[in-house]
Amino acid sequence: MKQDRPGTLYASAERSNADIIRRQAQAFLDTHCASLMHAVPIMLLVLNGHRQAIFANKACQDFFVASGSGQAEGILGLRPGEIFACVHARETDGGCGTTEYCVNCGTVRAVLLGLSGSSAEMHCRMLRNFENGTQALDLAVAVDPYELEGEQFAVLSIKDESHEIRRNVLERIFFHDLLNVAGGVRGLTEVLRSRVPDTLRSEVDLLYTSMDYLVDEIMAQKDLMAAENNELQPRPVDRGSLDFLRDVMEAYGRGPASRGVQVVLAGDAEDFRLHVDPMILRRVIGNMIKNAVEASRAGQAVTLDCRKADGWGVITVHNEAVMPRKVQLQVFNRSFSTKGPGRGLGTYSILLLTERYLGGRVSFTSTPEGGTVFRVQLPLA
Repeated sequence: MKQDRPGTLYASAERSNADIIRRQAQAFLDTHCASLMHAVPIMLLVLNGHRQAIFANKACQDFFVASGSGQAEGILGLRPGEIFACVHARETDGGCGTTEYCVNCGTVRAVLLGLSGSSAEMHCRMLRNFENGTQALDLAVAVDPYELEGEQFAVLSIKDESHEIRRNVLERIFFHDLLNVAGGVRGLTEVLRSRVPDTLRSEVDLLYTSMDYLVDEIMAQKDLMAAENNELQPRPVDRGSLDFLRDVMEAYGRGPASRGVQVVLAGDAEDFRLHVDPMILRRVIGNMIKNAVEASRAGQAVTLDCRKADGWGVITVHNEAVMPRKVQLQVFNRSFSTKGPGRGLGTYSILLLTERYLGGRVSFTSTPEGGTVFRVQLPLA
């Protein structure tokens, strides 16, 4: 591998002296950018041509103090890996950027691009010395070039995504294990249905229906998480509208979730073919049915309908309740719910899945004369 100078296995080991660092830091402070950058909640570093810090905003200073790196003045002249206490930053005399591990470091690579005049966004996985142990950091790093008084600098923004990535991993493990258990119980319940005496058949059928509903709810939450992370892969096929609605009614219109509300199909519903991912559409229509059922009283009906209009296939779900105007104005907002805190993903997921993964549109009306109608427009086959 080509070396810039003795003592480095990747980037230059050369550094500016303390006088140059102080001059550059003061020149940047004189631009009055500092107060604006202190107001930004993301960590920001300004690095000189030798990848040394000449400015750190308040978010950076708070992080450095919390991680034991000291006050902002103490980090002037240091490189990012030295500031974050990377386990490899002291392995060579050249410091951060000069070891063989630095070749794969997203931070070093992004900074080098920034100093060459290009913007860049990269991910950095780092192990650092922290509180007498080793801690893993997952950082999102973005860099933009910045010129001041004829010298080239790089403005580095850093977002700590460690907790978010760890949460995503734990969520995947959780859904995997939970689905294994719930699916296993559902399978055992299905076996019992053929072996129990007639006196227990209705109870076991209800147990199976409940377990089937539970597995579907878990899958719905798993799919929503994947959709928000842009990880859901739609697989569209041609599907008949009436057959599809009958299948969804069978899943969502019976069992304990129905609460005594009847789910029916309009007698004059049209049959046509849609080009959609049936599993994703099932989540959408299922959520619409569940919301309609929850808004209805026992003895009322929720009506499903499907028709062709203006080059779209349109599926509607109607219930007799009316939403207050203040609810209508927020109905698709994430985490908004009339059912209390911790809810509010149902209508949001309808919008997200339909527009991002089905190529369709969502709308609703809610009036005293016509009740509430949620409408999904979908591409025809």
